[in-house]
Amino acid sequence: MSRVNFKQRLEAFVTSAWYTGAGWLWLLWPLTLIVRKVVANRRQRFINHPPAVGSVPVVVVGGITVGGTGKTPLIIALVDALRRHGLTVAVVSRGYGGQISGQAQVIDEKSPASVVGDEPLVIYLRCHCTVVVGPDRVAAVRLAEQSKPNIILSDDGLQHYRMHREFEIAVLDAARGLGNGQLLPMGPLREAPDRLDTVDWILERNGKGVDSGFHYTIRGLQHRQSRQVLAAAEARTRWQTVSSIAAVTGIGQPDQFFDSIRSMGIQSNNYAFGDHYALTKKDLDAIADEVIIMTEKDAIKLGTVVDERVWVLTIDASLPESLLTKLLSLFLDDNEGLCTES
Repeated sequence: MSRVNFKQRLEAFVTSAWYTGAGWLWLLWPLTLIVRKVVANRRQRFINHPPAVGSVPVVVVGGITVGGTGKTPLIIALVDALRRHGLTVAVVSRGYGGQISGQAQVIDEKSPASVVGDEPLVIYLRCHCTVVVGPDRVAAVRLAEQSKPNIILSDDGLQHYRMHREFEIAVLDAARGLGNGQLLPMGPLREAPDRLDTVDWILERNGKGVDSGFHYTIRGLQHRQSRQVLAAAEARTRWQTVSSIAAVTGIGQPDQFFDSIRSMGIQSNNYAFGDHYALTKKDLDAIADEVIIMTEKDAIKLGTVVDERVWVLTIDASLPESLLTKLLSLFLDDNEGLCTES
């Protein structure tokens, strides 16, 4: 078994245990007690000694569960919505999956996903706003402030307590919820469930609440090389004579991607790699299907790899209008003269 396959299977095994309440997880209870103590101490230090307020307000879009909850499309939607109301927005990110280990770095067109991470690069290419990556979010925020934004969005970072924040948005997956409700490693939680009582807003992917639910809308499929765009109906018609189609991804919750393909009326052979895995030419060459569909995050990591079979699924996230209204009420008051038309 390859190293990638072993890691992928191990992740899938543990994740399944978290969300089905496997009994063997109680063997990890002593380790979870240690994590609980460390997490509680970090939280208490923040309460006792909050960080100094910065020159630009920070909105954290994060979570208390490990694994993907759909934050990237959500942040893109927030950037677009806030800019439509006249606000200049910057984004900071840890750059998971990349190799940033030192000073914070501003992303540009030449930044490779292998260095800055797939998610922040997708945000930059979709929004063309200032995006800063770095392991120290305090330093990243300071660098982002130099572009003189009206607001900074932090991609994840609820637990990065050294970073000041004016507003916290916790993101969950409605189907998965909090799993077994236990902290790592016994469960999927980075912090105790009552942490959600302290945030300013909770959003649930595919949730039913008017103020808390957000959903994905499929924009279409874009050919990676030619940039041609097909709507779902066009793709179904075009590929009626195709013998087989592959859906290939290395994201935290691959079933979400596979379900999106299925919702378009497209039947596919599904291939899931580990979260943040960078697909290689060798991986693609091993796939015999005539068409290959992948996410934006997967495609962006291909770099110079050329494969004419690759199409990219592009999606948008909806936003509760009440959340946007709340953010504008907080930050437009300090920015008189900004456009407020929707």
